[in-house]
Amino acid sequence: MKVEDLELFTTIVRLGGFTAAANALELPRSNVSRRISKLEEELNLKLFFRTTRQISLTQYGKKYYEEVVKALETLNRARLATDSISDVPKGRIKIGLLPETDEAISPLLFLFLDKYPEIELDIRSINNGFIDTYQQDLDLAFHAGEVIDSNLVAREITGLNGRIVASPDYIEKHGRPQQPHDLSDHSCICFRWPNGQVVNCWPIAGEEVMVRGKLTSNSIGLIKRAALNGRGLAFLPKLFINAELKDNELISLLNDFENPFNSEKVWLLYPETKGISRATRLLIEYLVEEVPKIS
Repeated sequence: MKVEDLELFTTIVRLGGFTAAANALELPRSNVSRRISKLEEELNLKLFFRTTRQISLTQYGKKYYEEVVKALETLNRARLATDSISDVPKGRIKIGLLPETDEAISPLLFLFLDKYPEIELDIRSINNGFIDTYQQDLDLAFHAGEVIDSNLVAREITGLNGRIVASPDYIEKHGRPQQPHDLSDHSCICFRWPNGQVVNCWPIAGEEVMVRGKLTSNSIGLIKRAALNGRGLAFLPKLFINAELKDNELISLLNDFENPFNSEKVWLLYPETKGISRATRLLIEYLVEEVPKIS
């Protein structure tokens, strides 16, 4: 039997289904089903109970899974040991980027590839690091906002460093807020977190200002484009609007007031350190050092 098939088996158990594993590993579902059937034939035992809606481990499957996980951990430690000896870091890293961050982060990733030519990057667009790390079987993922309790390591990388911004065209037509309470008189574009919560109460300088507007979105990119289009005020992480601020396409507002939005953090998520490859570890340390410089 092949190690790859054992890893496939554990991925199916971890993600709870053949389809979920196929999506995470970018394999046809028929390929996943065929390989597991072949594994069961080689073992001469049934690993899964299958129905049209779900799968579950048999008694034999549960015990086999426990032992396979131990064996794969041993093999992974052996691989990591050889990686540490090699002079040239190599390997493939699956990394998840939050929507609209590729413009800011991709130049850093390109420089990393230039520095380590034997490393490959598989870059995915994700919405929630905690969910997508498991669903897409990622080695590393970005996450913004609330950190939940999980088996993943969450390493703070930078603050969102939010700015309340508007386009020059909007300011010319509607004026510029001078005090925090002025925000309630303007059209504001609100962000919706992945959990569904809408950020329509903007705390600034000790005030809780309820804002309103005609646009709400869970897409930072759409909010930025709407602000550039003069559709209203927006709170946006500086990481995403450095170029627009520099070119005066967006104007930062209420800069003299304390902005609590800056307390939100950006994190790197990854599995427990014992299972991290040398290549992934190098990328983590590189991003921890370089991302704050651009945010």
